[in-house]
Amino acid sequence: MKKFLASLAGALFVALTLVGFTACKDVDEGKISVYAPDGAPALSIARLISENTDLGKQTSYHVVSSGEITSHVTYEDESKNADLCILPVNAASKLLGSGARYKMLGTVTHGNLFIVANKDKEDITSQNFASALEGKKVGVVNLSAFPGAVFKLLLSNYNISDKVTLGNVGVTEVVGTESNYDYFVIPEPQASTRVGNNNLELKFVGSLQSLYGENGYPQAVLVAKNSLIKSEPQFIANFMQAMQSNAAWLTDDSVELSTIISAVSSIYPSFNSQNFTKDSIKNSAVRFSASVDCKTAVITILNELKAAGDATATTVSDDFFYIP
Repeated sequence: MKKFLASLAGALFVALTLVGFTACKDVDEGKISVYAPDGAPALSIARLISENTDLGKQTSYHVVSSGEITSHVTYEDESKNADLCILPVNAASKLLGSGARYKMLGTVTHGNLFIVANKDKEDITSQNFASALEGKKVGVVNLSAFPGAVFKLLLSNYNISDKVTLGNVGVTEVVGTESNYDYFVIPEPQASTRVGNNNLELKFVGSLQSLYGENGYPQAVLVAKNSLIKSEPQFIANFMQAMQSNAAWLTDDSVELSTIISAVSSIYPSFNSQNFTKDSIKNSAVRFSASVDCKTAVITILNELKAAGDATATTVSDDFFYIP
């Protein structure tokens, strides 16, 4: 019996050791890993996920929470970091702006932030921005992150930074009645979800993209490891082309909304299908612009955000941009 128990204990030890080893291993070992945060940036790889696009290489796709995404480029063990990753442009500048480890391949989204308010409120344009918001209270979803930084930039551009009271709010606080706030800044797709609920008495009254400029601003960018760029230049070129095709696919009338949603939710189950409509996808401004075409726009928005007080936005090196 003792001999049997000893053998059993030994077998259990080996089994547990193997389980532990498997759990600690990178499940995508040997694959090119692609990471995107939940929300609009995840849409930029929806077709690649849907069609299991590998571009001739073993490729794995991952969608994670927006609060987690930066961890996938900051592990001390470089082998654990994403090969390709989508990040807010200000976070990318702060963490990777030297170009020593990653380079920016391009911009994937160009602004998905909107102003909503009670249905009785007037629309906000570049002509009346200052007069409409002066003395008002504005609730911003994620005030301390990119949405807050861009709205503060607009307040600075229109010279009313000290004339508007800002507060951080959760999505469920965005309502058209019985609120302490006059206006709200909220991203898509949550903006369409809240406005689409007739009980909330909300409407779209402004677009931060339009208020900033005709073509919006770089919001989320795609970066790639220098080692991958060096070893797989053709894969990088093919991936950039696939990102451009993905943007057209999202707005193609022949592509069902359910196809887009199921692609992302297949790897990120909490991706909320109720949040998305074809309109909210259009409002997410997903389109790929290579670094060679958007370098100036990225430098401009970073300098503007920094000047407006965004502690995350950082001046980047020329080496940060991938220009083939």
